[in-house]
Amino acid sequence: MKAVLGRHPHAWALAGLAALAGLWMLPATPAPAADDGPDSVAVVVHLLGAPSPQLPAGAAELRAATLDLVAAILQSRGVTVADRAVTENVVRRHVVRTGDSLDPRFLADLATAVRVDALVAVSLLVQGGRLAATVRAVAATDGTLVGVAFAEAEAGATGEPWQAVLARALKQAVPQLAPPGDGPVVLVLPAHAIGLGPDTARLATASLLAAVLAEGRWRPLDPALAAGAAAAAGCDLERLDSRARDVLRQSCRVEHAVAPEIVSFGETGRVDMSPEAGESAVPGRTSLSEFAFSVRLLDLRTGLVDHAFSAHLAGGPVQGWFGRIDHPGEPARIRAAARRVWSRLLGYLEEDAS
Repeated sequence: MKAVLGRHPHAWALAGLAALAGLWMLPATPAPAADDGPDSVAVVVHLLGAPSPQLPAGAAELRAATLDLVAAILQSRGVTVADRAVTENVVRRHVVRTGDSLDPRFLADLATAVRVDALVAVSLLVQGGRLAATVRAVAATDGTLVGVAFAEAEAGATGEPWQAVLARALKQAVPQLAPPGDGPVVLVLPAHAIGLGPDTARLATASLLAAVLAEGRWRPLDPALAAGAAAAAGCDLERLDSRARDVLRQSCRVEHAVAPEIVSFGETGRVDMSPEAGESAVPGRTSLSEFAFSVRLLDLRTGLVDHAFSAHLAGGPVQGWFGRIDHPGEPARIRAAARRVWSRLLGYLEEDAS
């Protein structure tokens, strides 16, 4: 097992208590935080897409509402949220433009200057009447994940306020913060999507990371750190040439990486890039039908694939127990595929270590 893993030190900084912000959808009494989990966090929000008739909020008010809602959800769980202005100063100092690419020095600054245990990074996509939220909680001291989740919400046809749609999505997307792991580190790269939009790739990445965290024995590094290291060195993670692999080995201190990929085989999974889609349209999935979710275990020294596993999911309804017909949504299907391929890869790693 040591062939695919690395070692990272970890420690948690302590911060003071902050006042609880109320929210109509949350209990009035905060719940205790998880034992030994992060006590304090900084929250950052990055937006994709554009306002629509169903979700007409501008960028500034959508970001502010997201920060308020995420802070209230975390505080209701007993987690302290750092002052927004202090966090923004650090974000500007490190020129953090996206939550998908992070510099370890940014995390270190959060740990020392803001004095928080973790970063909660929210990526929010607005596409027509659909709002998709991916939320990652990253340990500030070593960049390992302590929580990840994805959720979607659709604006109703009855003129539902955009604030209610946002609240529904974030209530499901803000993960529980786990205690820091003490097991071996595993590097999961950002998923590559073929025939699908970047939001599906983000969902595939989050689903695989959630499967790794749920297993409990692993410490997955945040893929944004790998992306940030590669970008700083002028490398392309999708190509992974010898220079890019050396950058990952040195920056992440691992010898192997897990590379996920999701491929659509159905016409409904194709991305609409036509001019009629509008200049502000963001490529995204419409209706994922038949697809394959695969993972490759890459040797970063040689570039060779040590092992690969794939899960194929046909389109259409699924027949369950007692003849019940289910129509699982895309997030549920992708999560199921991610759990399947991780289970198979985990079996290979355990067999290799024995």
